Amino acid sequence: MTVVEHSAAPADPDVLLAQRIKCDATRRLTRLALGLSQDSMDLLTSVTDRLRAAEGALRDPLTADLGFD
Repeated sequence: MTVVEHSAAPADPDVLLAQRIKCDATRRLTRLALGLSQDSMDLLTSVTDRLRAAEGALRDPLTADLGFD
């Protein structure tokens, strides 16, 4: 196993951007999401859209076309 010093690791632009987020919770969530597959990101986006719809922040994407909104 090779351990690389953080200062010696190549700078990942996504990590550098995540470090600039001032809100601790948002920064932590962003850093956790780094490296997820596209399918995982799509699933998370779908779940957040449904949660926002349940809160009334936007229309439910699964029922909007059915006229239930």
